[in-house]
Amino acid sequence: MKFIKDKELNEYLSELIDKHELNLSISDLLGSIFSNLDITSKKEIDLLSEKFKSDKHKVFISKISDYLDIDLSFEDNEEIFNKYIAGVIHELDETKYLTNPYYQLIKVKPVKLNKYELKLDHYEPYELFAYLDMSSDKYIEINSLGYFKNKFSFLTLNYQGVTWMNITPNEIETMEKAVKEIKGTVTVFGLGLGYLPFMISNKKEVSCIKVIENDKNIIKLFKDNLLDYFPNKNRIKIIEDDANNYLNKDLKTDYAFVDLWHTPEDGLKWYIKFKKSEKYSKSTTYLYWLESSFYLYLRRLMMTLIEESLSNQSVDYSKEETYEDHIINLYHKKTKDLVISSKVQLDNLLSDKSLVELLLND
Repeated sequence: MKFIKDKELNEYLSELIDKHELNLSISDLLGSIFSNLDITSKKEIDLLSEKFKSDKHKVFISKISDYLDIDLSFEDNEEIFNKYIAGVIHELDETKYLTNPYYQLIKVKPVKLNKYELKLDHYEPYELFAYLDMSSDKYIEINSLGYFKNKFSFLTLNYQGVTWMNITPNEIETMEKAVKEIKGTVTVFGLGLGYLPFMISNKKEVSCIKVIENDKNIIKLFKDNLLDYFPNKNRIKIIEDDANNYLNKDLKTDYAFVDLWHTPEDGLKWYIKFKKSEKYSKSTTYLYWLESSFYLYLRRLMMTLIEESLSNQSVDYSKEETYEDHIINLYHKKTKDLVISSKVQLDNLLSDKSLVELLLND
């Protein structure tokens, strides 16, 4: 990849690199406060709010600022903190989630099966968590963090003591669009705790749901402890099989919903596999959990390549230690003869569509 010597283009490249570095910095800061119970407590927030006659949310934001140790006397720091940290933290209304049909109907007792454990977990008051899929604004990544003022319980499945899947506000919010859109016949890849099958099985527009799951323990836990709570369980057929067996085939369903990952980082390989497979099932609309986050992840990798291209350093793109390396190397292969001459051309390269399409024919 090469860039022509143009003042406007060079300034734009510098701006994009600054935004890329800002994204990484904000990501690090937010990562340090996710689910961190050392920041504050409900007791402390209540006491400080009463003492200073201040809104509890403002007190909480002040505690986050203290924890991150950001010097807000610098104007740039203050703007970044207010817009991309404080500005994306929201107190959530627990009623919205507690009145969700899944929360209302699914009432299970703790149960163990081999290395799995189905039980209730909870967020502590003022414990921060991501509750929406990520988005972007002019290449700056936008997060959405939430918290509750009171303890909030949710169903979770642990594997060897580590959270494997759960039904949190994030699960509800990030699947809401798919729940509204899906109709007809559906193939769901990944059973989880059955939230999406539960929600769409209650829609009169949905006639049949096939769920592909390869873990017999998860299937047994689900059938023995959850399925009987589903009002329309007759619409759901669970198939013990590997999702790989459905690639490059016509699914012959109206929709496919793919959810085989915990994060975009561990799911990128699956995402690309299924995107390549879409052409074999042209009558099927594919939906992907956290797809917006995949776009942002791929853009980060492309920006890494762009920075390497501008550095004039020799990089061996034949070596790969991680799947991230593989994607960057593939991007390099596809763009090594590309000459960028304008902002428009660079924007096209960094578009969601381009970032994915470059990976579909390797």
